[in-house]
Amino acid sequence: MLGYICKYAPVEIFQSMGTRMERIEPDVTNFNQAEIRMHPNICSFAKGVLEEVMKKDYEGVILTTCCDSIRRLYDVLKEEFPEKFIYMLDTPRITKEAGITLYEQRIRTMIREYEKFSGKTFDEEKFLEYIKGKDQVQQYARKQGALNIGILGARANESMKEILAEKKVNVAFDLTCTGLGRKILVDEKEILSGYTRGLLSQFPCMRMEQAANRDELIRRFAGSVDGIVYHTVQFCDNYAYEYAWLKEWLDRPMLLLETDYTRQSSGQIRTRIEAFLESLAPEIHRTKTTGKGDKAMYVMGIDSGSTSTNAVIMDQDRKIRAFSVVRTGAKSGVSAQKALEEVLEKAGLSREDISWIVSTGYGRV
Repeated sequence: MLGYICKYAPVEIFQSMGTRMERIEPDVTNFNQAEIRMHPNICSFAKGVLEEVMKKDYEGVILTTCCDSIRRLYDVLKEEFPEKFIYMLDTPRITKEAGITLYEQRIRTMIREYEKFSGKTFDEEKFLEYIKGKDQVQQYARKQGALNIGILGARANESMKEILAEKKVNVAFDLTCTGLGRKILVDEKEILSGYTRGLLSQFPCMRMEQAANRDELIRRFAGSVDGIVYHTVQFCDNYAYEYAWLKEWLDRPMLLLETDYTRQSSGQIRTRIEAFLESLAPEIHRTKTTGKGDKAMYVMGIDSGSTSTNAVIMDQDRKIRAFSVVRTGAKSGVSAQKALEEVLEKAGLSREDISWIVSTGYGRV
């Protein structure tokens, strides 16, 4: 099994040779190995990849020259695993004919090196048949009646997507390195050349010369969503720059998430995504009929702080009906539940009478 990280990696070539390919998605709690072997300011994603490779039994890893951090990752992996197929594929920034020709030559060199390493043989006709038979990738699209979110920036890890799925949010597009699937069409007369052209014709990442066209492409996609989650990885400057001007340029609410790609940041990610979705969600009000036949609406707010948990109920006229303050204990969720029950009792209401509940603080329940 070979690992890879970049969408410009020619994974179909290896798959047609019978090699299993796995996109490396770091799922780590710390950088113990990386901190020993890499500089502290190296991108957190590169550190996470090193941790994954150190603990998994990869036959080798295919890297591309996407940034300096990945180049340093290659140096470390080559030193640590001299017996494995650790290959750096020099990917051109230009996507014109000169770039396509150059990349094809480098891919052919890589194929020869892997043939020597594995004893397998690359067959262009077999490769063509594999490409033709590859399943169509799942396409993203806007859904009517749903909250539609787009994902931009650097790599978006699975935990972020799982949170969105859990909240029943439709991901209308994902333009990160991990989001766009592909089904590359090739010219049967120029098989490898056509395949290379397809690789370089994908939605451009920030390192590509075509990155100048990203803004217009993003504008077209952005019109189909209610909001955008923009993810950057710690010490990845390229995408931090892009967010700064996209925020001013795009007429869409945006949430910036910068993570170190470890599990330790999952709680913060969840809290911020939930708050962002709450700010975008359409108001759905349930009503209670009073004895006079009038319709009343009640909204509750719960704030979970380090020492106290506060709850308040307001009516449709923005008048406070009741409030409660309880001590925040070891389990914030228990304190929030206690505050909720107390304020409902004071207001003479039930949970079903509340049209909307908003929570803030680290005890979001």
